[in-house]
Amino acid sequence: MSVLSILIADDEVLTRLDIKEMLQGAGHIVCGEANNGSKAVELAKSLAPDLAILDVKMPDLDGLDAAKIIHSMNIPVLLLTAYSQPNFINRAEKVSVYGYLVKPITEKDLLPAIQIAYARWREMQDVRIKLETTQLQLQSQKLIARARAILAEREKVSNNEAHQLLIRQAMNLRITVVKLAAQIVNELK
Repeated sequence: MSVLSILIADDEVLTRLDIKEMLQGAGHIVCGEANNGSKAVELAKSLAPDLAILDVKMPDLDGLDAAKIIHSMNIPVLLLTAYSQPNFINRAEKVSVYGYLVKPITEKDLLPAIQIAYARWREMQDVRIKLETTQLQLQSQKLIARARAILAEREKVSNNEAHQLLIRQAMNLRITVVKLAAQIVNELK
């Protein structure tokens, strides 16, 4: 497993110290520590850790609300808590955390949970990137199809001939077909 930069937030000093020792012993870097949810959010913004480990029950801003904010920063969150009641677990599901460990935490519980949480987060990043790429490709294809239809009507040629014309014009102008298609479509606006 690669070395991760990890933010820890727990209002219990001894718990934070234990977690920090476990993480550092495994070679991870504890980039920040917080004793409440607001401080955890502030540190997440300024430090951009690879992962945040948050206690559920903290003063000022609880760990679940902090997890929601930190998750929106594209930082995976692992929750630690003394509470295993369904209402806490249901709330945790809704804030997209990548793991939920019930205290007391041992190294043999924590380290695999971190590894799995980070791996699931990386998979989600890959899926997000593929989705964005696919959406961009689809938008480009729609734009090209629209420009092709405009050219076909304007030049009184078939769609295939319009497509070939689009490609030739783009090559002559030394621009991409998508850029030329956008110019053609924007001319109609």
